[in-house]
Order: sequence, then C-alpha cells, then structure tokens
Amino acid sequence: MNKFWILRAGFILFFSIPVFSQTNGNSDLKTLLNGVVIVRSDIYPDATDPLEFGDQDLSRDVGSGFIIAGNRILTNAHVISESKYLKVKRFNSSKYYNAKVEFIGFDCDLALISVEDEEFFAGVEPLEITEESPSLGSNLLMLGYPEGAENLTLENGLVNRVERLRYSFTGLDYRKVIRVSANILPGYSGGPAIQNGKVAGIIFEVSQIQGNTAYLIPPEVVQHFLKDIQDGQYDGFPFVGFTFQNGNSESVKKYLGVPQNLQGVLVNKVYPNSSFSDVLQTDDFLYKVDEAYLNNEGGLLEFTGRTIVDLIEPGFVGQKLTLYFYRNGKNFKIQAELKKTDSLELYRDRQIRSFLGAGLLFQPVNRALFGKESQRVETALRYHYSYFIQDDLFKFTERDLILTTIFPDPLNSKYLNYRFKILESINGKTPANIAEFKDYWKKYSNGTLVLKFRGVGLPLVLDAKTVRTIDLRVRKRFDIKSDESKEGK
Repeated sequence: MNKFWILRAGFILFFSIPVFSQTNGNSDLKTLLNGVVIVRSDIYPDATDPLEFGDQDLSRDVGSGFIIAGNRILTNAHVISESKYLKVKRFNSSKYYNAKVEFIGFDCDLALISVEDEEFFAGVEPLEITEESPSLGSNLLMLGYPEGAENLTLENGLVNRVERLRYSFTGLDYRKVIRVSANILPGYSGGPAIQNGKVAGIIFEVSQIQGNTAYLIPPEVVQHFLKDIQDGQYDGFPFVGFTFQNGNSESVKKYLGVPQNLQGVLVNKVYPNSSFSDVLQTDDFLYKVDEAYLNNEGGLLEFTGRTIVDLIEPGFVGQKLTLYFYRNGKNFKIQAELKKTDSLELYRDRQIRSFLGAGLLFQPVNRALFGKESQRVETALRYHYSYFIQDDLFKFTERDLILTTIFPDPLNSKYLNYRFKILESINGKTPANIAEFKDYWKKYSNGTLVLKFRGVGLPLVLDAKTVRTIDLRVRKRFDIKSDESKEGK
C-alpha cells in the first residue's frame, strides 16, 4: 500500500509568533496572500475512455498554486494532469479565470500554468523562490486551499528532515524532499511554504501513517524545473542509468586489476539507452565523476553527505560529465552526455491514447492504464508493469497495446477472454504504436482482420460485415460521435 497521499483535493489565519516571523523578509503578509491561488481542474467523462466508461459524472481536482515572475503560476502536476478545463482564482476575489498548462514535469510533480487575461495579475507581486532548502528545525508558513474550500488557510510547519523519497505521483522517481510537521489536508497541493518571505518549498504529499506529517518539493528541484523550461520544452531530470555495489572487497579489486587503495563502486547493471549505456559496462570500477572522487559506498570521498546520484541528477539533458573507471585492469577517462530516457517517460505517461473498432478499445500500456481500473488488469500484467525498472521492463515500448474494453454487442461478447491481453499482431504485422495500429486496422478491415494476442492460442478473427455492424450499433448505443481514435501527442 502506498504510504503517501498526493494532496488534491471564513478566511482562517492562525496568528502566532512563527507566522509573523516568516513575513519579515522582502514580502509582507498581504503580498503572500495575493500571490497564492486556488486551482480548479474539471475532468469530463469520455465514453471512449475505459477509465471513465460508465461514470458519467463531472469530477474535479482542486489544489493550490502561486504566482511567480513572468505572470506564471506554479502548481503540482498531479493537480492538473487530467484537466479538461482549468481555471484559477486569486485570494479575496470571486472571479475565476481560464488557464492553460504550459509545461508539466511528471518526474518532479510540477507544472507551470498561464492565464491569458492580464487582469488576473494586476497589482500582484510575484513570489520569489529560494535557492536552497530550509535548515532543520526552522519554521515555515504554509498556504493553500484545503478540501477545495474557497478560503485561503495558513499553517505553521516545522522542518524535521531532508531526505530522498519516492514521489507517489509516478511511483518511480526518487527525489529530494523536505519533511515537515504540519496539519496539511488535500487541497494544499501546489501551495507555497514560506520562509523569510520567500518560497522554500512546494506542498505535494502527506503521510498516511504519520499524523501531521507533510512533504515539500524542495527549492532545488523547483529551480531545476524552471531552468529546464527556459528553452521552451521540458526535458526532465537525467536518470542515473546504472546500479552498483560497494567497492570494499580487496579480492574483487585484485581480480579486476584495480589499485588496492582506490575507493569507488562496482557497476552491476547498465540500462539500455540511458546516459551511460555507451560508456559503462558491468564490472566497471567507477571511482571519479568530473572532479569528485567516490568512496566505497557511492558517496563522495570528501564527506558532504552527497552521493553519486547527487552528482548526476541535478544535471540537465545535454550536459556532459567525465567518468573515470577501471575495466579489465585498464584505466579509462571517458566523457558522456546526460540524456532523456524514453522508456521512463512511457512509465510516467498518463495521457490516454486509444483506438476503437468493432466495439474493441485498444490502449498502449502506460501509467494511464493503471489508475482506478488497475485491479481489473490481470495480476501478471500489473506485476510486469510494477517492476518496470527492477526486472528490466524498460524494454516495454508502445508496441505493447492492450484490449482494455469491449463495448457490449451480441457479435463481440464471445471475445471477453481476450480482454486485458497484449496484442501480438494484426494480420501478421506488429504495430509500432497506436497510430500505426489504426492504419493497419483501416487497411485490413475491408476484408478480414486477424488479431493475435500474447498468451492466447486462437486469434480473434473479424470479417468486414461484422466490423461495420458492430461499429454502427456501438456508436449509436453509446452516442459516440467523435473519431474512433484518440492518439494524443
């Protein structure tokens, strides 16, 4: 069970000495209040979306955000990731303004949104973000809109730990977080934590097992996100791309021809198409990255509390690092370029892409498939997906299409045993993605369609008449007027 919640959904002030102490910097309390906004994200059901099929009610995600320089608003990615209609409202105002997503970082749970109407920003002084995390034991002032309430709420928080934690939004990314003691509720997501008048973190998770414990995205991660998007696109944090074990064993060093007094780590596995896949190999002894020497545990030899991950992760896609390592007794110095890992993006991807034909709805296997319907996906596939990295499942590509939903019709009811199976081929062709599958379907549907599925002996066979008959009945019955595919981008 996930131990953390992501936080999405009278003016209350808890006046105390810590509250006032946080507003003695370059912003006063009024400036802080004016800079915090409520973010409402309406999610409309879609009849061709298997995750929403049968649920025809409008749903909403509600969170918080704050205004930064350049008439921009920062919030959490999980607040707006599924939005069909986005709107924001400032403190002490009754008017909502339409907004749109400019950039979204699934891997750091951050998003930047904009409001076209300049009236929204009139008289607002943007909030400034610090460069470094707050110190242990220091106080924070935390602002947000709990439970989707229209009234802004302030809470005191106490920093009690800075650590690395799995971000529950993706279930994949380990990042630096700030743990605070504070009474934080859903709806605070995206709200700022203020120290000395500046944003020292962004609220994004709360512990389910520890009372009054919340987590902040630290300013270092926020600053990385903002610098990344300066070129007009978000590339994300580079992935370390290899696993290692400690280099304590003198017998292993001797076997590999590594100097006995040299500290470093032994590379266990290098992931394909990662930043160092063209440089490192299994059993390489890595002892230095750029100018930083490593110890036998993967930390820095000059103790700073940082590790090899802290050397790589803060970098940017396209940045170059120099690796120093031994291989088969030879000393190597090779430069490598940090790059985006597409397989991880597929894991994080929540965008629904689908194709509907003959009442059969196909989707690529990605994180969108494993939401509220995840328990209906067979155990083997859920296991396969959950251990995406650990079991080398980065080999998953969008070629893996799954039959997620069968819109009921007398002519397709006999195909229920094919549901939640991965497509192997269509008329002998293996589609590279959902768009190519659509092309193959149109090409062969005037004759006979032969669909083979992984782990199923007999193929699913449909003739042209059957396909046309089911399509007409399903579209009429479920009032599907749009094109049969949702390819996304």
